[in-house]
Amino acid sequence: MSLETVSLIVFVAVVAAVGAVALVVRDVRSARRAAQVVAVQRARLQRLKRPEPEAEGELSVAGFDRWLEGLVQDAGLDWNPTLTAMLMVAWGLLCGVALFTYNERFPMAVVAGLLAIPLPLAWLILRRSRRLARVQDQMPQALDTLARSIRAGQTLEQAMGLVGDHCPDPLGHEFRWCARQFSMGLGLPAVMRSFVRRLPLYDVRILATTLVVHRQMGGNVVSVLERLAQVIRDRLNSRRQLRATTAAGRASAAFIALATPAVFLYFVVFRPDYTAEMLGDPLGQSILGAAAVLEIVGLIWMARLLRSTY
Repeated sequence: MSLETVSLIVFVAVVAAVGAVALVVRDVRSARRAAQVVAVQRARLQRLKRPEPEAEGELSVAGFDRWLEGLVQDAGLDWNPTLTAMLMVAWGLLCGVALFTYNERFPMAVVAGLLAIPLPLAWLILRRSRRLARVQDQMPQALDTLARSIRAGQTLEQAMGLVGDHCPDPLGHEFRWCARQFSMGLGLPAVMRSFVRRLPLYDVRILATTLVVHRQMGGNVVSVLERLAQVIRDRLNSRRQLRATTAAGRASAAFIALATPAVFLYFVVFRPDYTAEMLGDPLGQSILGAAAVLEIVGLIWMARLLRSTY
């Protein structure tokens, strides 16, 4: 058996062992938290609610597990944290093995595998952003439907169920989820708190506050919902105009962010003799580090200039 094969087997075994230890720690912490639940209804509410952050300075596998669970939930997927972590590790192994098969360089394969593990997290973050953007686009029409249903004489619970039946996903799925919680006997404040945690948007928070205040104090909720729908619609139109105005700047930033690392990665993988001298010389390493820092600073600057504040 060759040295490269032995190194590859050791790499796979080490990654699998680290993943197994992390999962065991996660299961132990999860079992300890589950033992503290004293009632079935409280356990159900705890699963619906987003867990509170841990105490300051306490970083643990359980905290990352809860963050990952929230990220997957915001992305609209039914995965559990264990499956997500296993997919991340499997993706890193696949990338490392593929690169090792191509050039038979074990250190480069290890680096590629470690760098590829967080890529599924980036995909989940992008999916969450797109899902929340679709929810925000659907909010004005959903609020108009909710207001018309209440004006027609339906109760708030019936109106939310009607919105869930007629509104497309992903917002329709969330309204149907609220209707199911109402049918189980949960009160409006508890359902709205969970609704805000499932959709962390300012518009959803305003909607939840409006409905709770109306339930407690009364008032003309129909006019409030119609004004809220109009405000959201105007803000979305302004944001679209801003994105159209800054399209050229965002395209330039994306090109700068992708072109330089892609070219450098090409030379590292396919023309290693071109980059070996720079990577082996202290002056070349200093120049490369300074270039990376300056590019990151420029990208952050451009992102802040193009960011919408409303």
